[in-house]
This record gives sequence, C-alpha cells and structure tokens, in this order.
Amino acid sequence: MKKQIELYLRTVWARAYVRIFAQFKRDINWIISSVIGAFLTMATFIYVFRSINAPEEFSGIVLLGGFMTPYWLNVLWSVASQLYWEKEMGNLQLIVLSPASLSAFLLGLTIGGFIHTTFRALLVLFVGIVIFKIPIVVSSPFTLVFVFFISIYALYSVGMMFSALFLFYGRELWRVMVLIQDPVSIISGFYFPIKVLGTTFAAIVSAIPLTLGLDALRQILLPSYNMLFLNWKIETIILAILGSIFLFIALRMLVFIENLSKKEGRLTLKWQ
Repeated sequence: MKKQIELYLRTVWARAYVRIFAQFKRDINWIISSVIGAFLTMATFIYVFRSINAPEEFSGIVLLGGFMTPYWLNVLWSVASQLYWEKEMGNLQLIVLSPASLSAFLLGLTIGGFIHTTFRALLVLFVGIVIFKIPIVVSSPFTLVFVFFISIYALYSVGMMFSALFLFYGRELWRVMVLIQDPVSIISGFYFPIKVLGTTFAAIVSAIPLTLGLDALRQILLPSYNMLFLNWKIETIILAILGSIFLFIALRMLVFIENLSKKEGRLTLKWQ
C-alpha cells in the first residue's frame, strides 16, 4: 500500500511538474498574446457597459468573468482533451500499460494546468484593475480563497470527466466542444449577472460550475453587487456537491478505460 501511494504521488508530481515549469520556458510573446486576447474581450464589454452609463458594478462583473475565462479554456482544451491528444500521438498506450494509475496522470495534469493558468488569470485581473480602476474589496481572504478553490475543484472535475468522453467519442465530441465553448461562456454569466436569465434557466445552467462560482465570487469581491442568484454560502455547498459527483463519475470512467484497454485492447465503445 505504501509503495502504491508513493507511486501515485510521484506520478502526480511528474505530470504536474511539466505544466508548472513549462510556462517559464516558453517565449514571453506567447504569454503576452494570451493575456492580451483575454483582456481585449473583457475590455469590450466594460466599454459597452460604461457607454450606456451602467452601474460601476457591471465593470467588476466583467472583470471577474475575464479572470475566470482562462480556467474555462484550460479545462476545455487542455485537461479535457489531453488524453485524446496522448492517444493521437501514440503515448496513451504507454501510459495505460505503466504501473501508474491513469487517474494519477490526469490529476497531475489538472494540478499543473491550474497553476499554469493561474499565472495568466492573475495577469488579466491585474491589468484590468490597473487600467479600468475597478474597486475590488477583499474583506475576508480566507472566505475568498475557500470559495475560489471549491469553484476550481468543481470546474476541473468536469474537465476530468470530459477527458474520458474524448477517448470514447474522439473527434465527434471534439466538434461538440468547439460548438459549446462560446455558448457556455454566455450562459455561465461571464459578462453579466446570471440572475437576468430568469430563475428557471439560471437553475438549469447552475449545473455548470462556472455559473455558481462566478456568482459567489462576485458577492464576496464586489461590495455593491446586489443581483445575486443565491447566497454565496448555498452556492459553495452546491459547488462542493457537484464537484464530488463529477469527480466520482470521472474516476469511474477512468477505471473503466483502463480495464477496457488492458482486457480488450481498445478504447472505443462496441457500437462504434
């Protein structure tokens, strides 16, 4: 048992190490361009709200949406698609046949991707605060960190679940992910309060962790935010439950993939 735990932790660290330190080896122009891309989208909505004399809190709403955007893109195009790309490059068979668990590989990828993405997200937040002078109040750092990590936990659990689906359906799901990237950004309330969608529709899209996570963070960081969907405490509890459900499904699917590949030498479902 001790050796299995050690192997699991070493696998997590080995995969996370690449993502954590790779950003410092990359061309600085790549980092700048990724930050500018997220900033320009955020700036567009801020100028629209200011042009119609909307309350200043709307600029803060957009700012936090821009801050969370890199995490959503990282989950969608890095965590969710990573096993698929490993399969395409011929590395997946080596990963599956190794003594390390597939879940350890994906967990390390997730941790490394989160740390890697946080660097860019903080740059977007910093530039937005400096240029647009949006007031952000941190009255309780512990509460802020706790809610943020619960939101990230739920979001990346979705990414781990999607990673298994990518292996099952390959390019078919890839097309679906391309189609849902922007719609999810809209219905999750990246650039407006989710409450405006109506109670029923807002409750439905709350299954996407970004929806409740953004609403909770806005309640904590924006003093004048009064368009909340639910109290942030309730939203945090729901996020913790959703994250646990998604993670459980993801782990079960990864175990199924490992067993399927080792017993039958394939990764696709029988009807394909």
